[in-house]
Amino acid sequence: MALLSNQQAADRIGVSLRHVQRLVSGGQLVAIGPDRIDAESVAQWMAQRDGSRLRAWEEPTAWAAVALLEGRPAPWLGQAQRSRLRSALAAATADELVARTRNRATVRRYRAHPRAGMHLLRALAPSGINLGIGGLTPMPDRPDGYIAEAEILDLVIRYRMEIDPGGDITLRGTHMPMDVVRELADGDRHALAGLDLAASTDPRERSAGRRILDRAVAALRG
Repeated sequence: MALLSNQQAADRIGVSLRHVQRLVSGGQLVAIGPDRIDAESVAQWMAQRDGSRLRAWEEPTAWAAVALLEGRPAPWLGQAQRSRLRSALAAATADELVARTRNRATVRRYRAHPRAGMHLLRALAPSGINLGIGGLTPMPDRPDGYIAEAEILDLVIRYRMEIDPGGDITLRGTHMPMDVVRELADGDRHALAGLDLAASTDPRERSAGRRILDRAVAALRG
């Protein structure tokens, strides 16, 4: 496990030491001891932003963006807000979409006994990694998907999972109703999978995700 000091993490991200401490407190970075940060958690945090200083949309807006990219309605937003969002999406790059929509879920990575994997897959709305979208090989041994934020603790306890930024289990906790999330995860344009993949630290997955998002934006423009 590669480690960074708090100051090294701050320098790598380009924020203050106090900001790093807030990220640790919020669970976005993983601390190993009083002055050590897991380097993989820093890499994952940066991948969600790809160096962008763009402000993230609030969670309902982020999910509305996914819906519009799928060609679906987003009735939880007003008409004027949907129209402005559609215009913003039509002008956005794949990297900008990743940065803007990162608040759709809180991403946590875990490790657990391998036999927990199939049980977890049934509980999650799957991401592109499990489905093999974008020309990638399906990875059923890497459970990765969306789940209601309120259900995460129960899963962690039931399957004895431990926080591990390098772990093979990725839970994406969200407050959006899961029927909406599952419907969007099944969309023909694979916009949600594209966002997941484009925020990966794996170059092949990032490239596949960007291609998917470029196609979804092109379809939105008509």
